Amino acid sequence: MSTSDCKNPIEFSALIEYWLGELDDAAGECIDEHVLGCAECSARLAQLVALGGGIRAAFQQGVVRAFVTDGFVKRLAERGVHIREYYVPCNGSVNCSVAPGDEVLVARLEAPLAGVGRVDAISYLTDMPPEVFRDIPFDAAMGEVVVTPKIARIRVLPPHRHRIQLLAVDSQGERVIGDYTFNHAPFKPHT
Repeated sequence: MSTSDCKNPIEFSALIEYWLGELDDAAGECIDEHVLGCAECSARLAQLVALGGGIRAAFQQGVVRAFVTDGFVKRLAERGVHIREYYVPCNGSVNCSVAPGDEVLVARLEAPLAGVGRVDAISYLTDMPPEVFRDIPFDAAMGEVVVTPKIARIRVLPPHRHRIQLLAVDSQGERVIGDYTFNHAPFKPHT
């Protein structure tokens, strides 16, 4: 391997697609060849793989809350992760719980996203100050925002209400495009 600085570094987004196996064969082979001969890009790929492992471990431990893509949820399911999903209509609510075998909790928030360029979210949890999440990922074509709450925290909470508000943000300011309520109750096994 070369120890000199890379003259043609691989874009970070291409490294992610490579690592996820989302490139066509020709592009993947090109990156294979480059990474094998370039210490700098090989090290960047190794850092990405390590980061991915840490993120997976944090999700498996239930300590991460994130707004994610549908593709991310599908990859978790393909890896055998047990996912509990809730679909919440725009301006709707859902009664929800977490079972002992659930590894990841997913909420799919239906929203009118056509023509929206940026979405922010505000999370309101009883007795907590609101949390604002800026420029979250969303799929306008599917009309949804996907969030994975901290399942480990939710498991230990008493019955509570959690609200999420989605805002479309543009040069005119922001406007509410959806309000979602989660009525959580601790899991009760069927008897």
